Amino acid sequence: MKRTMLYPRDTMTAEERLRAVISLQVPDRVPACPFIYYFAARFAGITVYELWSEPAKYRAAIDRCFEKLGPWDVYYPVNPRCPEVYTFIMPMVARWPGRDLPEDSICQLLEEEVMKAEDYAWTIDLGERWGSLSYIPFFMKMISRAWEHLEDGWRTWAYILPRLAINLAGWRLEFESFKRRGSTVLYGFLPEAAFDSFSLARGLMSFVRDCRDRPAEIARAAEALTDGYYFILRLVTALMGVPRVEIFLHRSSNDFISPKTFDELSFPSLKALVERLVASGIQCVLHCDGNWDRNLERLRELPAGNCVAQFDGPTDIFLAKQVLGDRMCIMGDVPPDMLVLGSPSEVDEYCHRLIEEVGKGGGFIMGAGCEIPPNANPENVKAMIESVARYGYYGTDRVTASRAVAAGFADQLTERSGTGE
Repeated sequence: MKRTMLYPRDTMTAEERLRAVISLQVPDRVPACPFIYYFAARFAGITVYELWSEPAKYRAAIDRCFEKLGPWDVYYPVNPRCPEVYTFIMPMVARWPGRDLPEDSICQLLEEEVMKAEDYAWTIDLGERWGSLSYIPFFMKMISRAWEHLEDGWRTWAYILPRLAINLAGWRLEFESFKRRGSTVLYGFLPEAAFDSFSLARGLMSFVRDCRDRPAEIARAAEALTDGYYFILRLVTALMGVPRVEIFLHRSSNDFISPKTFDELSFPSLKALVERLVASGIQCVLHCDGNWDRNLERLRELPAGNCVAQFDGPTDIFLAKQVLGDRMCIMGDVPPDMLVLGSPSEVDEYCHRLIEEVGKGGGFIMGAGCEIPPNANPENVKAMIESVARYGYYGTDRVTASRAVAAGFADQLTERSGTGE
C-alpha cells in the first residue's frame, strides 16, 4: 500500500504519526486535528441546513477547508446525516436548522426530561436481560421520547436503524476519501459516556437531584450499560476500519460535578469501558469538555499509551501535560476566542508554545479548544494547522524545516489544483 506523506519533510504517514503520539512515542512531527463542522458552512458559503441535509455539499465544504487551509493529519468526523440518529450520541430534545430553526442557525439542545427517574431501574434490568445488546434499546427509548413524530416500540427501530446504516456507510466513504489523500481518521464511533448520557437525558437540574438522591442507582445503571457500550463500539469500529473511539464527557468536569461525585459515579464505568476497549485493541479519545484540573490525577488510572485527553479551554492544558504527559496523549487547545478575535501572528505564537511545551517528548495533537468556531477567522485556522509543519518536527533544525515546508506546501497545492483533486 502506498505511503502518502502530507509534507515534504514527513517520514511517517498520518496514521503512523497518530498511532505514535497516542502510544506516547516521538513521531516525526506533531499532528494536526482540527474539529471542523459549522465553520465549514460559512467558509464554503452554504447554510448549516445544507451542511447536514446534503452530504455532497458537506463533503465539498470540508474538502474546500482541507485544500485552502490544510492539509491536516487527522479528520474529525461529526456529520449527522439524520438528526434523529444524532440522538444516539446526545439523548436530548433538539432543534435543528431548516426544521425548527432558521437555516443558518446551529443546533440547539434543550434541557428537558427525556429520561425519567424510574428509568435507572429499567436500565439496570435491561443490562441484566439484554447484556451486550443493551445499548440499542436504551437509546431507542431515548430517541422515541426526544422526537414527537416517533413512538416507543418497533416503529422507532424501523425508522432509525436504516438511517443509522446510511450514516455509517457515508462515514466509511468519507474515511476512505481522507485516507487516499494522505490523512487518517480520529475515531470510528463517538458515544457519550453512560454517566453523561444520563445527565443529558434527565436534564441538568433533575440529574443534580439524582446525584444527591439516587447515587447508587446511577452507578449501577452506568455499570449495567458497559457490556452494551463495549459490544457496539467493537462492532462499529470494525465496520469503519478505524480502531479508535471518541467518548464524550460533557457533564463529568469540575464545572458540573465535584471530584468526589466524579470518583464515585462517573469514573468507575468509564474506566471499566476504556480498559475493556484497550484490551481488545481499541484506543480511546476522551472529549473532556469543561474544567478537568481536579480530575487529572484520576485519569492516570486509565491504560497508559492508549488514550487521548482532548481539552477545550477551561482545563489548564500545561498542567495536564505535567500530570498526564507520561500516561496519556494530550489534544488541544487553541482557544476559540483567539481563533475568532486574535491575529494570525497571535495564533502562531500560541501554537508554537503548545508545541514546545505540551508537545515536548511527543504525546501531543494540535487542535482547537473543542470545535473551530463558526465565525473563526480563516487565516487563524490556517495558522493553527500550518504551525505543526513550521514548528512541530522533532530532532531537526526547525528554521530550516519551516522554509522547506513552506516551499514544498506551495508545490503540493499547485500539483493538487493541476490534477483536479
